[in-house]
Amino acid sequence: MSDWKNTFERNRVIPPHSQTARQAPGASQGLQLVFKQIDGLHIKQSESPPSLQYQLRVTLFDSGHQLFFGRTWKSGSHSVSGMQGQSSRVLFNEVVYFHTSLCLSSVVAVVELVSLSTRADGSQDAVGSGFGLLQLFTGHADSSISQGEGRLSLFSGTPRALLHPKLKDPLQLNAMLSVMEGSQLLYFIQPHPALIPIMHLLPPNILVSGHDSIPGVVSSTDTGTADALRKPRLLKSFSCVLEGLRVALFPSMEVFESDLLQLLNRDCQNT
Repeated sequence: MSDWKNTFERNRVIPPHSQTARQAPGASQGLQLVFKQIDGLHIKQSESPPSLQYQLRVTLFDSGHQLFFGRTWKSGSHSVSGMQGQSSRVLFNEVVYFHTSLCLSSVVAVVELVSLSTRADGSQDAVGSGFGLLQLFTGHADSSISQGEGRLSLFSGTPRALLHPKLKDPLQLNAMLSVMEGSQLLYFIQPHPALIPIMHLLPPNILVSGHDSIPGVVSSTDTGTADALRKPRLLKSFSCVLEGLRVALFPSMEVFESDLLQLLNRDCQNT
């Protein structure tokens, strides 16, 4: 049962808002996000255990309806370069792919910086260290996907603050939230039409990296680059025939009816 639970947790997906889905302007488009590094990170020596590392977590967010949707993508763990008390840098060089038909200016990517440290009992402690909103789409019909390199400023606190009623207007972010002075995430975004041949194998609004296993897609053998899905290739397909397929669900109908009758009889006796 625990294996099924773990599988469910790994593949749980939150659907987008129904009104946003109806506003989708057209066919699904592929995107590539490259998270290069965070500069200007200030770490106090008292808050920096020897095992401190950082991770990025990215979730799609509908600012118009204040709804997180899809599934949160998590990067690997990365160490800090720089001395405590000084401006530090974290190199990520993580590449993320996804496709979506929700090419609307209200759909953004929430990028959260999480600090990871190891407790005395060996378990991992994850603490949010700030977040930013990455604009994915311009809202223009001719070039809906944002393109090029940019720097994303980070806010202090947790992305859950975006669910507060006073933050329904994105223009209020700077007035309501405090900016992490000097800390910026260097990123690159561009369309990725190479995802078109595998879109039927990858659900929409699901962020994946080149290291993720996608059924039906040839695994990359190039370990020297993080861009494993730059040119994805389909596995060779073949036909098969299933004969005499039988699915047995537990409990069976007979067991279910028997248990139901016992419960009904028990209720009648109690009343």
